[in-house]
Formats: sequence, structure tokens, C-alpha cells
Amino acid sequence: MYTVKENVSKEAIEEFLQSRKLTLDVPYQFSLGLFENSRLQGVLLYEDSLWESKVLQKKVMNVKLLAANSTGQLKRLFEAFYTVRQMDETDFIFVRVPAEDIGAAHVIQQQPSSYFVGSLLKLAMPPSFYDKTPPFFELGPPEPGDTEAICELARDSFTKSRYFQDPHLSRDAANKIFQEWTRNNLNGRAAVNIVAKHNGEVIGYLQGLSRDDECILDLMAVKPGFEGKRIAFHLLANLIEQPETQKHRTVTAGTQLHNVRAIRLYERMGFTAEQSYYYYHIWPGKEAK
Repeated sequence: MYTVKENVSKEAIEEFLQSRKLTLDVPYQFSLGLFENSRLQGVLLYEDSLWESKVLQKKVMNVKLLAANSTGQLKRLFEAFYTVRQMDETDFIFVRVPAEDIGAAHVIQQQPSSYFVGSLLKLAMPPSFYDKTPPFFELGPPEPGDTEAICELARDSFTKSRYFQDPHLSRDAANKIFQEWTRNNLNGRAAVNIVAKHNGEVIGYLQGLSRDDECILDLMAVKPGFEGKRIAFHLLANLIEQPETQKHRTVTAGTQLHNVRAIRLYERMGFTAEQSYYYYHIWPGKEAK
């Protein structure tokens, strides 16, 4: 007899994940557990995505981790979660599934109004220094007056992302996400903000986060017409060579599996593939329309 319970203890979750040779390396707000005879058989960790909800004016939830001892148990657990999301009128649920977890991908794909919206390849490398010729443009921290130009550069710069692949999100909504994401980073979320300028014009930017011993490339964009001029290379090299970055154990970057140009840049700079994921958006209320 299976039962589903909320607010599973962190100790029970960690013990279960260890038995599955998984690690609890993501923050989460809520938990859901599948039990059989008082034994934990599966867990789902999730949170309200308040920032996305505010920008999109929709109720968004983010599944951070989904694991069970069998595909059947995983299906029971997720369907219980899905039913509650229908009742509380959640607009969409974002789910990230490790590419090697075929069972989880199959469960998510079977859900009503489930859309595959992309993939992510995570790459990593230890901090290093690069032998390079000086660029033709200037690199440095942004000035207060650069904010709007940088945010405008975010428009249409991330069209390979999951938001642009969702049939229920407009192009304007997807662009707004990245423009506000960029603004939020400029306002203090990012540990490092770097801007590239040529004759006073913003032609590229990069934003990096600091999380424990990891420096994360969060957002990077180059102005149309300036591609192929090594702007992305110099932006990323500048991030990696920052004194604060050098204190981290690793530098990580993520890009879509089909973004071959970005992957080639990272590999040339010494990054190696570490993990890949599939991305899904599920709209619990759309099936009735």
C-alpha cells in the first residue's frame, strides 16, 4: 500500500538518496515522499519559483529533484504531485531530468500537456590563465549608465533557451525573463558583472555567480554584428582570471546541447562536459482547454 506524504525529513531524504547513490546538492523549499509500509520509496523536491511567477504573471513551480526505486513508483509520485498542482491552479511546472535517467524522462513525457523545451550541457574546469593578445575593445565593470543598454542586449540573445521553446509563452514573455534576469544580476545577484565596450557602445556582457567553491557563468551575450570577433572568449577569460574566481575550485558553464558554437568555445578554453539534462514544461491546466 503506497502513501504520499509532504514535508519528508531531510535526514530521511539524504538516507534515501545515498541508497540511490545520489547527492542532495540543490536547495529546495518543499518535499513529497512516496512510502510503502513506512519505507521511503521515492522523493520529489520542489519550490515555488517566485521570481519567474512575478515576471511572467503566472504561477510557476520548479521540480529540483525527482527519484524513486522504480519507474512505476516515480510515476505514482509525480502523478500525485501533478494532481495537487491542477487543484491549486499552477500554470506550469519546470522539470529538469538527468539525460541518463530514461525512466524519469519517460514519466514526464507521458504527462498531459508536457513539452520538451530543451537540454542543458554542464561543463567545468579549474580556474586558469590564458595567453592572449589584447582585444580591440575595452573590458571592465559596467557603469551605472550602462544598465539599460545591457538589458536591451539581452533581448533575442537567448533564443535557444527553454522559454523560447515553450508554445504557451510568447517571444515577448521569453525576452522579458532574460532582460529582468540581467537587471537582477546587475542589481546585486551576480558576484561578477563584466561589460565589453567599443567606442563607448556596449557590445557584450557577462555575469557570474559564486556558489560555495564554484564560480558559475550565468549569462553572456554578444551584440549582433560583433559575432566571431572573440568577444565571448575575452569576456569568459576575464571572468576566469578575476582574483575572486581564482579562489574557487571550479568554473562551470551551461549551454543547450544543440548550441554547438558555444560548446566549441568552452572546449577550446579547457572546459569538459560534466552532466547533461533534459528540460520539460508541464501545464496542468492546458489539457482542459
